[in-house]
Amino acid sequence: MRKLFATLGLLFLVGLISARITCTKYTLDGNLNDWGVDLTGDWSLNSTWLPNTGVQFTIEDNYNPNNARPGITTGVHIKGVGSNYVFYDEPQVMHKDGYLVSEPFGNEYYDIEAFYLDEDSDCIYVGIVTSEAPNGAGDLMPGDLAMNLDRNRGTGEYGYEYGVKLQTYGTALPQFGLYSMPDWSEPKYIPENRPDLILSGTYIGQVDGVYVDSGIFDRSYTNYVIELAIPKAMVGGQVVTAQAETNNNQVIGQGNFHLTEKCGNDHVPAASEFPLLLIPVGITIVAPILGYFVAKKRNN
Repeated sequence: MRKLFATLGLLFLVGLISARITCTKYTLDGNLNDWGVDLTGDWSLNSTWLPNTGVQFTIEDNYNPNNARPGITTGVHIKGVGSNYVFYDEPQVMHKDGYLVSEPFGNEYYDIEAFYLDEDSDCIYVGIVTSEAPNGAGDLMPGDLAMNLDRNRGTGEYGYEYGVKLQTYGTALPQFGLYSMPDWSEPKYIPENRPDLILSGTYIGQVDGVYVDSGIFDRSYTNYVIELAIPKAMVGGQVVTAQAETNNNQVIGQGNFHLTEKCGNDHVPAASEFPLLLIPVGITIVAPILGYFVAKKRNN
């Protein structure tokens, strides 16, 4: 019973803090224009994908020109911050049967084209362009967003201690539900692209989000836009800063955010590992109370 009260107390305090926070930097409507990205432009041009100053991104549309088979459609592969970018040499991955494949394995149906990350003092913002519908079934089922916000690979299953539910088919978990310490599943065809789906976890609350048909087609397939706004108070005040750390003009440290599909045919290791921001004032005020509940929970 004490453990139950401790857990409820933690969630109650998080709820009190997050309820006072409004994420206003972006309008969540499936239109990335306020990110500085016009998806009606020419997708074969690097400039079409470049976002506003300070927004971190990874673009991997179609196949990597460096390892595509003859006759396969290649596309923009870049990563960076704002208008500054370098070529993203997307590596091949190991199929469960022991041979290397290029992503998206299975072509456009499984293509995750773009991932954008930004923040302000209160919220984390995520923008995604993908070919998979939120209610896709079987091999066409999209995955959920995995987050390693403490930069500790030993925390959480596969190193991801938070997750946001994105897919809707065959699950009782609410879309855009935020979970801590999720139980993750493993991709069907490309196990190394783990994790993919949130199976269960401690429900923290709902984040603001949309997952909508963009009305834009790539190689005759519909593309979808996902936008999320996650109050930092809901994830303990921890988040990577969107100001890129560089080494010889190379963006480094991929790995804090991760997205793949149920089948694992494509994935995006989307954001670099940067120093944590200062914990917001609201978190600092209640930190002793949170610590009390955590200590009580550990001692029972």
